[in-house]
Amino acid sequence: MVRLASATALALAAALPVVSPALAVDFAPPEGCEVFLTVQSKQCAVSNLYRCDVAPKGSFWEAVFDGNGLASVTAYDQTYQWIDSRYMQDQSREVLTPPADDPININDLLSDGVDTFRFTLHRTAPGESRHITIVGADVLTDETVEIDGTSLSVVNTDIQILAEDGTVEYQARGQQYLSREMRLFFLGAENVIEADGSVTPYDNSPVDFIYPGEPGFGENVPLYECDDMKASYEVTE
Repeated sequence: MVRLASATALALAAALPVVSPALAVDFAPPEGCEVFLTVQSKQCAVSNLYRCDVAPKGSFWEAVFDGNGLASVTAYDQTYQWIDSRYMQDQSREVLTPPADDPININDLLSDGVDTFRFTLHRTAPGESRHITIVGADVLTDETVEIDGTSLSVVNTDIQILAEDGTVEYQARGQQYLSREMRLFFLGAENVIEADGSVTPYDNSPVDFIYPGEPGFGENVPLYECDDMKASYEVTE
């Protein structure tokens, strides 16, 4: 089991930019950081993944944009452990409280076919300061798919978010995609299980993988299913 080094966490957090709502649309990685992959996904989302000179090798950040601009920025360490996430919609932040009981470790998934995890995040937002616990498992399957010329392994996922009293605040089961070559995860189809037992499906599967020099690289405007998302908002209003 790999324990997170506090120095790594500090280095990652230091390069995670502070973004105000007014600047979210024009977001760019900080100085010394470069985008290495852009991913256009279903449900009106596009991600820019970038690395920074200040951080340990293998660590990276993901900036996710939706139809309203920047939605979130998350820092990951070399084993894919979540370190620091900032969400624009509610101005919240979730920071790892080390050491993790059972950190996310992509190496375990690749070698053993399964990776369990349990760790605590300190969540802050206007008027809110508390701890939440993330618990679950990723299980590598024998299934592979190809999306936009990229070979991906299918991973079954199960995750819960627990409040400080142990109450389940969020639960989801589904699939993600893993690029063994790039050592990166991408969201797939999942079912969010509500408190009353009802199920809400989501599918944020990737559509385009865009590399340096290709059209659309570094763009922050999502391309797919944005009209569908807008229509769903209009219906529920």
